[in-house]
Amino acid sequence: MGFFQRLTDDLRSGIATLRLGTVHAAGRALEETELLRMRLELRKFEQQLADLYKDIGERAVDMKERGETAERVVYDAEIVRLVKQVDALKDSCRKLEADMNQIRNEP
Repeated sequence: MGFFQRLTDDLRSGIATLRLGTVHAAGRALEETELLRMRLELRKFEQQLADLYKDIGERAVDMKERGETAERVVYDAEIVRLVKQVDALKDSCRKLEADMNQIRNEP
């Protein structure tokens, strides 16, 4: 095998390796972009949860100050509705975190 033939083969091999590395880097960049989007969505959920907790607390304190019993506060329709929203948001957070872990653990 001549010098130029080896040089040509090495050049082809190098280009193939470069292409493979580029594809890998592009795939990784897409994964990181998706993880960033998911983290932003998770922060949005966490802010919504904080707002709901605040609303529940304000409602409960307001009812207690008006002299409502603890039982009545717990079974208040508005508080029950807000707690259901909290549960739904927590489920969404868990699903999103599971999806993020799946992306991180992919080979």
